[in-house]
Amino acid sequence: MICATILHQAPDRGAAAAIVPVGLAWGAAVLALGSRIELRHWGWLLLAAALVRLPLVGTPPLLSDDLYRYLFEGLALAAGHNPFTEAPAGLPGLDDALRAQVNHPEIPTVYPPLALWWFRLLALAATPTAVQGATALLDLVVPPALLIATRRAWPAWIYALHPLPAIEAACGGHIDVPAIVAATVGVAAWRRGHRGGAWWALGLGGLLKLLPAVLLPALWRRLPRRQLQLVALLALATALALPVLPAGPALLQGAGAYASRWAFNGCVYPWLEPLGPAVRWPLVGLGASVGALALWRHTDPGEVWALVGAAFVLLSPTVHPWYVLWALVPSLLCGRRGWAWASLPLLGSYAVLLAYDPQTGQWAEAPWLWWITWPPALLLLALAYRSEPSATAP
Repeated sequence: MICATILHQAPDRGAAAAIVPVGLAWGAAVLALGSRIELRHWGWLLLAAALVRLPLVGTPPLLSDDLYRYLFEGLALAAGHNPFTEAPAGLPGLDDALRAQVNHPEIPTVYPPLALWWFRLLALAATPTAVQGATALLDLVVPPALLIATRRAWPAWIYALHPLPAIEAACGGHIDVPAIVAATVGVAAWRRGHRGGAWWALGLGGLLKLLPAVLLPALWRRLPRRQLQLVALLALATALALPVLPAGPALLQGAGAYASRWAFNGCVYPWLEPLGPAVRWPLVGLGASVGALALWRHTDPGEVWALVGAAFVLLSPTVHPWYVLWALVPSLLCGRRGWAWASLPLLGSYAVLLAYDPQTGQWAEAPWLWWITWPPALLLLALAYRSEPSATAP
């Protein structure tokens, strides 16, 4: 409620940074108390998660303006445009007021095909509040899925009450949330013996945001009718992509711009950046190696996700707060609290908005941002893993 009040009253994005100390105190209280909750009743769990998220729905999207791009790309797709070849800047006359709020309008889309259909659905309502509400509603699936996957109450309660998923779903409306919902459901289904359901949940997650697709090979050896399942998933992906397939090589244009140019508060990358842009490729290779090792060592997709998600957050040149969800959720799936703790100082990267200039709409990343986020995050991560070294998925 306090964070919602701050966001409603903030005159600009710089003032929205005041949520950082509130989020830190909120998260610390949740982790101190949430681990002791043994109540497993789904009704109370869903009610608590909804009450945490509801006040944030309808707040001005001051922490991130990504949802404006979601709405515009959905509108463009509905109007017959191809978001992979036609960037928002090249579509004047198509809701110019909305287009003016899209960040980096010169860059075409970077999102997989199912994400674009999600945007098209959101564009029917065409308001930020609709994006926030729909995303928060989907996010309510994660706590019960954690309860099913782990057979423990505390991971579900921590996620239900934790500030990071609440803020990123109900305020930010990020596409990462639906993808994480699908991936979490997939892991829960796999652990309860629903192999085909797990395959499709993870496949849909990969069509929303690519990372869940990395988990699919972990399912392959024990997947019933696996050749048929693969062909069916590829057929669905092709059908969803039909409106944009004429883009050809331009399908990678936006992703290429993101991969080669974007950087924000990375853990490792700022120390390697002086070596030049080519240093990104060894980081990609290292991340791929971690993924291959995870698939070789583990048959449980939750354990694979935990390693891949941690590698993604630690090695990516760009680490916005919502990216940390990709490490937090699998950590909980595997019965560990490390990333739930580490995500709290990383929420502090919203302090970058203190440098926001309302006249130009720009902000600059200060050197101190890394020092107030990553050292405490890594320390908390190390302390948490040291205290629960034997925590494993059931």
